[in-house]
Parts: sequence; structure tokens; C-alpha cells
Amino acid sequence: MQGQILAINVIEKNSGQRRSVEEAYLSPGQGIKGDDASGQNSGEISVISQSTYKQMQEMGVDFYYGDFSENIRVDGLRVGSLPVGTQMQIGEAVLEILENDKNFSRQYVTVRGYAGDLTILPDKVHASVVIGGEIKLGDRIQVLQEFLAQS
Repeated sequence: MQGQILAINVIEKNSGQRRSVEEAYLSPGQGIKGDDASGQNSGEISVISQSTYKQMQEMGVDFYYGDFSENIRVDGLRVGSLPVGTQMQIGEAVLEILENDKNFSRQYVTVRGYAGDLTILPDKVHASVVIGGEIKLGDRIQVLQEFLAQS
């Protein structure tokens, strides 16, 4: 299974604003180097599938990319369906999934242009950096090892 990076987002240190960058360095225990949120959650990185935004678009909801506070947005891979423990290579880095969409309760997201709360379960994971490295827009994402839970 594989996908591709569509966006990389970081939070600026001074303004607290989320902005897109073309490349970033992922560091074990730190997350995205230069991201103001790095290290707050033991270096966790959030990855979301483009399918979440496609679902919102089909519902007629106006949105901005980044509404789910994701660090990396991908296409071609349903990351939320991958089991906890799965490893995936993104650019030079390797991530391991800590939480998948089965661990998230339904999120109530207030989205611009939508009257009221929108209940949507994003196709999203939280992951830790196992091997650091450079990532950039367009990089391929490859599932290396899908963790098989013991029954």
C-alpha cells in the first residue's frame, strides 16, 4: 500500500499560525523540526487522508486544509484504517502509528460555512518518528510493516 504527500503543515513559533511548507525534517522524540507544537506530545505527528476533505466537500461544507490540525495530508492511502503499530516510510523517515481512527471518538468539528457542528470521523492517525529524515511534497508513502494484533 502506498500514497503521496499532498501537504506538510507546521505551527509558527511566534504567531501560533499553521502554515504549509514544501519540506520538513522529522526527528525521533521531537516530531517536525521547527514546529512549535513539536515535543508537546512526545513528538507525535498527525497524518490525515485527503478522503476526509473529499467527504466534507461532497457534503457541501466550506473548509480550509488544516481544519483537523494535521501535520501531513496524504492521498492514495487510508491511514485511519491501518492498525496501531504499523510502520510507514515517508520520504527518508519512518513513522509508527500510535493511534488510528478506531481510537478517536467522533469529533465535533465546527467548520467555516457550515451552520452548527459537523460530526465527522476523520481518516487520521497519530504517529511517532522511528527513523528521522527529510520529507517533501510529492514524496511517496509506503506501508513497510502492517502490525498484526494477536487475537
